[in-house]
Amino acid sequence: MERPIKDDFHHPYTPYEIQLQFMRALYTCLEQGRVGIFESPTGTDEPEWMLEFSKKEKTRSLVEKWKELEMRLADIRAEEEKTRKQGRPKKKMKLESTEVNRKPEYESQFELDEYKSDNDNEKRSAARGTTDVDGLSASTLALLDRFKGHFSAENAQSQTDDNDIQIFYCSRTHSQLTQFVNELNRVKLSPSLPRQQSVLDNYVKVGNEDIGLDEGIKHLSLGSRKALCINSTVLSLGNATAINERCLDLQKPGIAAERKCPYLPSGENEAVLLDFRDHTLAAVRDIEDTAKIGKQLGICPYYASRSVIKYSEIVTLPYPLLLQRSAREALNLSVKNHVVIIDEAHNLMDTISNIYSVSVTLGQLRTSLSQLTLYAKKYQTRLKGKNRVYITQIIRLINSIADHLQFLLNDRPTVEGTVQYADLMAGKGVDQINLHKLSRYLQESKLARKVDGFVEHCVQKSGQQSKDPATIPVLFHVQSFILSLVNPSAEGRLFFIKEDGGIRLQYLLLDPANHFREIVEDARAVILAGGTMSPMSDYASHLFSYLPPGRLETFSFGHVIPPENLIAQTMPKGILGPEFNFTFEARKSENMGRQSVAKICQIIPFGVVAFFPSYDYLSHVLDRWKKTVVRDSGLTVLALIEKSKVVLHEAQAGTARPDDILQEYSNKIESGSGALLLSVVGGRLSEGINFSDNLGRGVLIIGLPFPNIRSAVWQAKIQHIERRVYDQGAGSDESKRIASKEAGREFVENACMRAVNQCIGRAIRHRHDYAAIVMIDKRYETPRIQGKLPTWIRQSLSTNDGARPVTRILRELATFFKGQAQANK
Repeated sequence: MERPIKDDFHHPYTPYEIQLQFMRALYTCLEQGRVGIFESPTGTDEPEWMLEFSKKEKTRSLVEKWKELEMRLADIRAEEEKTRKQGRPKKKMKLESTEVNRKPEYESQFELDEYKSDNDNEKRSAARGTTDVDGLSASTLALLDRFKGHFSAENAQSQTDDNDIQIFYCSRTHSQLTQFVNELNRVKLSPSLPRQQSVLDNYVKVGNEDIGLDEGIKHLSLGSRKALCINSTVLSLGNATAINERCLDLQKPGIAAERKCPYLPSGENEAVLLDFRDHTLAAVRDIEDTAKIGKQLGICPYYASRSVIKYSEIVTLPYPLLLQRSAREALNLSVKNHVVIIDEAHNLMDTISNIYSVSVTLGQLRTSLSQLTLYAKKYQTRLKGKNRVYITQIIRLINSIADHLQFLLNDRPTVEGTVQYADLMAGKGVDQINLHKLSRYLQESKLARKVDGFVEHCVQKSGQQSKDPATIPVLFHVQSFILSLVNPSAEGRLFFIKEDGGIRLQYLLLDPANHFREIVEDARAVILAGGTMSPMSDYASHLFSYLPPGRLETFSFGHVIPPENLIAQTMPKGILGPEFNFTFEARKSENMGRQSVAKICQIIPFGVVAFFPSYDYLSHVLDRWKKTVVRDSGLTVLALIEKSKVVLHEAQAGTARPDDILQEYSNKIESGSGALLLSVVGGRLSEGINFSDNLGRGVLIIGLPFPNIRSAVWQAKIQHIERRVYDQGAGSDESKRIASKEAGREFVENACMRAVNQCIGRAIRHRHDYAAIVMIDKRYETPRIQGKLPTWIRQSLSTNDGARPVTRILRELATFFKGQAQANK
């Protein structure tokens, strides 16, 4: 795969030199099939130039198929353009208004099907080339097989037969993917069949039109059922889990025709499925557009999208659909020999851990026991064979887990701690249960769904108020937790957390490497990209430790802004003289930078955003500012700050909405009064919010937000890192012990500084932006901490030998903004 001639990356604008450096490095990474970690602040790169990489070098044997598809897509584009010019919306197909009846008429509907022997299930799984333990049940696979073979497992490899390299672009949310799609629409690529291939000219001519010159990017947006479902009754459930389960309910074998979802693809509506494919590929569309096409054609876009993957050059999808193996299998999605790009990748390791972590409360365990017992009594004469055995095992297991949690709640004085696997299995006969077989039974039998339907039926029958349909059935929580118990013990740990008078049991994945390894080893190249990826050592140590030397590369690029548009300062001490040392132990001291913050707010115009280590500390500081009087002025600290800036603050989840605070903050700045927004590192305003231009002329980082390393969770994380480094080390026991302790320290520092760097990245959002970054704590003076800042911040960091007085720091800030004011007149 050759690099474009003369660095022609098909960028929609003339790229900056830093952008060209980024693209050259990335092309080299892709060509050599490597894993690359790219740090490039906002404004430095536009992902669309990557599309040149996906151009096809079609051979003669593929031309006919390509020609047919391009002709269909050209017709659809022409039809849509004609409709747009006429100003008349395309007539939508009338959607069937089949009401899905959630109220079963007969209790027999809740009976379990006869469960086949465990060996039969294993044979079926082996025959299909997958394992039900991975999260994909045999019934789901059968359902996918039924759709005309479009989604069967054996077709996974065939996706790559007719296509060149595809790009799978993954990000956190649908809104971020939509931003990428909008950029994708601005790109115009040359056709994949160049005109000079005269032998193919007659294949690309349709009348007087040269289709090759109008070839569009073939893009597909993949999403969850919640994002793509067009069945109004199912969609009204609101909760993603409830929607998933109801969708599967409507596809069960033997269900009455009038209760089935009318929009499912099948062999009977293959023509509509092809129509969906063509309309989807005719233009670059976001997830909402994909759902609209499904509505117009009367076919489920969630399932119909699977038939489009093999024809797509670019596939965008949210994290869970890529990072979960069961989700990839359900989508029939293979990344084999393709390119995987993960945007906003700074939180990738945490995201993988969160996807595979699960928790359950004591209350949920007790409720599920009650429901299971009621169900077992009702159907005791009809439960036979394996069903009777496994339901008895489940009741015993849940009883054992609940009893141990009750013991921890009553007899353990600590609010949190680790839980031993053996203690959960200490109940009578529980240690004899085969959890692998039990987990397979839970997935195959659909016991949780049967019990939930039965309980809801009983509630309605008694005249009581039904539960909120958006509520996740309690047995699903319990089932998810039981499934987590089969994970290798070395990868995760169990914890208890006491809260709100109750207790919660949590399984936390500590090692995300194995769950990402399959993607890395299958893909041609993997790119992790983000504005602030520093510090990067964690990725090599904890996510890619298995890679051979030379396959992993890291890149950190500067900003497109000129150097004079950014000033970064460390402030180790305040105006009154004492050093700033916002350690956890010292945070409650009197010295909280009160006069220094007030002075900074006088110097920096318009909007200033200050980030604190925690909500508790923010509240403490704000309370002290309201009460402490500044001797010289006779004003409280808060009143002194508000002489130049209105003070607003972020609240914890469950109180004021962040959108409301941001709107008020923006209004104050637009009115000319200026504002100081107090926020929290890792809070709702620390990621994904753009404080561009006057919204963020200054960013203050107050202290270093180190995690609470005394907590049970962080103790487990650190011990896991230290143990692994020690076991893999060489040399004496003492040298390995020192290396392991250093690795634990490095891991904690990197977590802290990754959060700091995200906050810093909220300002400076485009080439002409400018801002000041002030890091208030003496520890920011150390080379060890400064080395974990992004390259673009280090390049603008004022030299400080530790002896600079605060007055000089403030004077440099004043000079910076005076110069910007003159330059922007």
